[in-house]
Amino acid sequence: MQRRKFIQYALAVPLATLLGTKVVAMVRHYPLFDLLQQLKRYPANKLISHGDWPVSQILQHLAQSVRYSRLGYPEHKSTLFHYTTGSIAFNAFAASGSMHHALNEPIPGAPSLVNKVPNDVALAELIQELEIFIAWQGDLAPHFAYGHLTKQQYYTAHYLHIQGHLIEISLS
Repeated sequence: MQRRKFIQYALAVPLATLLGTKVVAMVRHYPLFDLLQQLKRYPANKLISHGDWPVSQILQHLAQSVRYSRLGYPEHKSTLFHYTTGSIAFNAFAASGSMHHALNEPIPGAPSLVNKVPNDVALAELIQELEIFIAWQGDLAPHFAYGHLTKQQYYTAHYLHIQGHLIEISLS
């Protein structure tokens, strides 16, 4: 009898954890529009980077990510990855309110970031991509790691991704 209870708990606890994380992820709200307004107030010429990439490349990377959610990512993880690791990671990030990933890792298959783009141009590109995304009524492309996301889930992914990179940017 003890063995049966152990097996039941061994199966139930991870399942309950996954479902609980999914529920928390679904109820959290990430105000992408507010973040867009914050970005519009940034003085591009006074921004400095504390990371591996200069400010311009961080902003270009973020703009690529938002653009690809509409137009399609150049490369994808496997469908199995989307439904397992990718889904679990997305829900964990959404539930915790922060995204953890290598901040100097390019989007798989994306063109190289350009060194000489001024900060104001890169910031304008990110702002434009966010405005287009927010107004977008068409289908969304699958995320390269998370797979198919709803628009609200993309709001979450973009919000957390941008916030994760903004920790490397400050005012000079």
